[in-house]
Amino acid sequence: MQKIHSGLAGLFVKFLDEQIRAIEDTKVKIKRRKGVIGFIRIFPLFSAIIENMLVSADDLDIRETVNSAYNRINKTMFESLKVIARDNTGIMETGGGLENKEELNHQILLIENMNHYLEEVDPRRNHVLEDWKEKAGQEFDEHLGKYVTAVMSRPLKQLLLFLDTIETTILTLPQGSPPSTIAQNSRQSRIAFQQVLAEHDSKYIRNGIVALKKRVEKHFGDADDPGLSRALVAKVLEACENYFEDVENRVRAISTDVYDGVPAVEWTKNDISSTFR
Repeated sequence: MQKIHSGLAGLFVKFLDEQIRAIEDTKVKIKRRKGVIGFIRIFPLFSAIIENMLVSADDLDIRETVNSAYNRINKTMFESLKVIARDNTGIMETGGGLENKEELNHQILLIENMNHYLEEVDPRRNHVLEDWKEKAGQEFDEHLGKYVTAVMSRPLKQLLLFLDTIETTILTLPQGSPPSTIAQNSRQSRIAFQQVLAEHDSKYIRNGIVALKKRVEKHFGDADDPGLSRALVAKVLEACENYFEDVENRVRAISTDVYDGVPAVEWTKNDISSTFR
């Protein structure tokens, strides 16, 4: 029995090594976004089959053997996914700066794959799979944040540049100086602020949101699973809506602190929400 057990353990290690090599050898052309990478699509099915086999095996050695394998496989998948996403990727400037197409593809690929992992992997109360789902959630949030910051540079570029400049200037004011002193600078005067807000009126913001929705649907709306795709589009749009609302808060704060409440922003959070709906 011991000899048979050792032989089977050796076969399992060999099988695992083959899976690791297959994952590491996966090649994808990022310029042609293909959505969910093969090993991310397969793993939820693989782990579900394994967990069904081990329903009553918590007190057996095989449980630890499989958990160790999960750690190896997931570590390799996550690392390989980042290598695939990083290939041919340039540098992206955010906060109203330049938007690099390859870098945007990088974020899209990672968001799609981490979302698939989160939605499809069933941990079955397995602490190792739960830990990797938590890591997938962290990766998803990080890259969603980078994606949203990047795509917002198109509809809000000049406004974001102005807000960033004002907020940075406030932080560098001498102690005791009120923020309203910033308005004495011609480039940051009330008239300059009015001009920026006039360029970003309700109509401009509404058109920007409509164009943004179409863009998000183009990026995430053609995944392999239509159900997951629609849900992911909704998640990304929610993050975009929250970003718009945060910008509205920043505009109002600067209007109050620096320009004594004048000028007032023309659009509100309700306007943003209704346009997204």
